[in-house]
Amino acid sequence: MHGGDVYRNQVELDFSVNVNPLGMPEGVRDALVRGIDAAGNYPDPFCEELREKLAAHFCGSAGRESAAGQESAAERENVEGHGLTAENVLCGNGASELLLSVCRWNDPDAALLLAPGFSGYQKALEACGCQPEYFALREEEGFGLPGERFAALCEKVLEMKPGLLFIANPSNPAGTLLSGKLMTKLATCCKKAGTTLVIDECFMELTADPAGYSMVNGLLEHENVLILRAFTKSFAIPGIRLGYLLCPKKETAREIARQLPEWNVSVPAQLSGLAALRDEEWLRRARRLIAQERCFLAGKLAGMGIRTYESAANFLLFRCGEEKLFEKLLGKGILIRDCRDYPGLGRGYYRIAVKTRKENETLLRNVQEALRKA
Repeated sequence: MHGGDVYRNQVELDFSVNVNPLGMPEGVRDALVRGIDAAGNYPDPFCEELREKLAAHFCGSAGRESAAGQESAAERENVEGHGLTAENVLCGNGASELLLSVCRWNDPDAALLLAPGFSGYQKALEACGCQPEYFALREEEGFGLPGERFAALCEKVLEMKPGLLFIANPSNPAGTLLSGKLMTKLATCCKKAGTTLVIDECFMELTADPAGYSMVNGLLEHENVLILRAFTKSFAIPGIRLGYLLCPKKETAREIARQLPEWNVSVPAQLSGLAALRDEEWLRRARRLIAQERCFLAGKLAGMGIRTYESAANFLLFRCGEEKLFEKLLGKGILIRDCRDYPGLGRGYYRIAVKTRKENETLLRNVQEALRKA
């Protein structure tokens, strides 16, 4: 079960999906409109321009274009001289398609997941005939990986030697962050075990310090690491379906690409991605809003006697004694994420997106009313 089911529910406010609370940037909206006119052509099957701009973006060269609107030869040489190139990047019809392609490429006999965690990893693995094992996170530790628990995860990897380990940073549904230092240790551990580490950074750009926690900068030092990201959350375009995978080895990228269908990324999606990469200010504004509103939501929920778990992301996991909170809010046209289907969670666990102050106040008012009528 995922959030965002506005098709079988009457929803006025959707707190079940965690997208940028500012919504879609105007530049991205304009690009999508242009994409309609260009949809009479097949999309570029190689997503060449988008992949080049993504590589440049992570090398600190995004948005620098010549007066003619084209990347200069000198700039291209500079980008290629600093690490990631277009050959390290794959684009997909959302992150989900890329997850499945990674599983098909790796074809693991065994895989390890954290619980609670995103169900999409399990779904992709099972589609490839692999039933994953789970490493349980503890509620008393905020569903994070402090000291001894992180060491226990590394021990599990070395003992089990899974083909794949999926880990989200920040995690989902709790929103905890692992430092770059710890992620490097985990990557080293996985290399010893012969494990490919897939780091899901789909929410990273909406945290307060993406560059400080992301593994992108050191990716080329870890041949067994893949980084998954998406425009979905950062630019509020879940219906467009646009994700990308960063691979340290160009050979790996080519092998995974063979698992993807042709023309998998539409013309509107490719144009929207290019427009999004030109709007870093939109993300900076969103980060400031999220930090402020996440604190506001957590404080108000705690004041109602509801336990919230510390999050660095644009969502909050909380536990509430009112087990019918989901149904009561849905009756008011408000959709939240019921987390009972997450491995390691059960009834009474919910996740909410961080939205604007007005929307957050509407949610809180209705939560308060639901608790009064419990």
